[in-house]
Formats: sequence, structure tokens, C-alpha cells
Amino acid sequence: MSQGYLDLSKVESVERQPLNVRIYENLKAAIIKGDLQAGSRLTETEVAKQMKVSPTPVREAFRRLAAEGLVKIVPWKGVVIQSFSDEEVKESYQCREALETLAIRLAVENIDEQGIEKMRILLEQSFEAENETEIVRLNSELHSVIIEYARNAKLKMLLGLVSDVIYHDRNISAYNSSRREKIKAEHLEIFHALKEKNADKAEQAMRVHIQNGLEYIKQENLSKKKGNQSPE
Repeated sequence: MSQGYLDLSKVESVERQPLNVRIYENLKAAIIKGDLQAGSRLTETEVAKQMKVSPTPVREAFRRLAAEGLVKIVPWKGVVIQSFSDEEVKESYQCREALETLAIRLAVENIDEQGIEKMRILLEQSFEAENETEIVRLNSELHSVIIEYARNAKLKMLLGLVSDVIYHDRNISAYNSSRREKIKAEHLEIFHALKEKNADKAEQAMRVHIQNGLEYIKQENLSKKKGNQSPE
């Protein structure tokens, strides 16, 4: 795959649109849809020129994309569109499954009515949200509530080690309407188990949710690889 600069013609201009949102949203959409390919490099100057803006909001967009695991800021080299190997994804999800199933068992012991109500509100908001970025934010907050109620600082720290892969994949899933609907159903199962204080049911619901997420990402990655293969 080429490691050079990209043809940015497929990235929409943000002229006459709010810069603080649209630069980030347009770049993210282009990355997830594959218009900007993983492993390639972006520069503030080229993006700013294409979008008809100054480099400052582009720099801010790069930081936000990096925080979500979609790009990697490499000192002295610029911004590289993030990609994870099949092995990295597999290992990250193995760790995530072990850690988040433990987290939810602990959360069942600790969660109170306030926590349940917070989760209920987040669920309702995620069901109504239409913007992909908002969906990712709400879904991430939902998982964060569970982790907070686990009351285990070491567990939270360990999950942080695979957060780049998790956030990266949440963004990819948010752009697929079918996967979004399945995530809603899976989150609802998790919520009901927590509300019932049923640790076994909660663990199983979380395990299914994470395994389904991994399977979806594996299929997406396979599809992209096939799409990038040159015809013989």
C-alpha cells in the first residue's frame, strides 16, 4: 500500500460550514469509507488547501482523530491514517473481553439506582442519535459507566491500553446501520442484566457484545483487503 501523500479530492470542502465540527467529520467519514486509505500520510497544508481553511482547525481535527484511534501523530513525520493488523485486533479484543466481562460482574455488585438511571438515559439518547460521532460518544459513555462502577483502578488502566483499537472500531461500527441496530439490542441486554443484578446474565451479554463486535470488524477488514487487491 502506498505510504505517500493522498489524493484529497474525495474529501468535501467545508466552506460556509461550521469548522469546529465539519473538518473532523469530513475527514473521519473519508477515513472510515476508505477514501483515505490506512497507512497513508496527511499534512495540515494539503488538507487545509482542499477544505479552503487555515491549518489551525485542521490541526485540531487531527488531534481529535488521534484521540479516537483513527490517525497516528508521528513526530517529525506528520499524521498517518491508523491501521491495526489482524493480530493486534485479535489480541486487543481478547484483552477487552477478559477485562470488560470482569468489569460488569464487579459493576453488578456496586451499581446503584443513580447508575442505572444514568445508563437508561444514555441508552435512550443513543437510540435517538443519528450522527455517527454522537453515537460513538454515547456508546463509549455507556461502557464508561460500567467501568466506573467496577470500582477497580487497575482494570480501568489496563483497558486504557487497548482503548485506541476500541475507539477506532466503534467509529467503524457506527457507520453501518445494521451493526448499529445490533449494538442497540446488545446494550439493552446488558442494561437489563445490570438492572436485575444478575451477574451471570450480565457477563454473558457483555461477552456476546464484544465477540459480535470482533466478528464485524474482522469481516470489514477482510472486505477492505479484497477491495484493495489489484485485478490480475
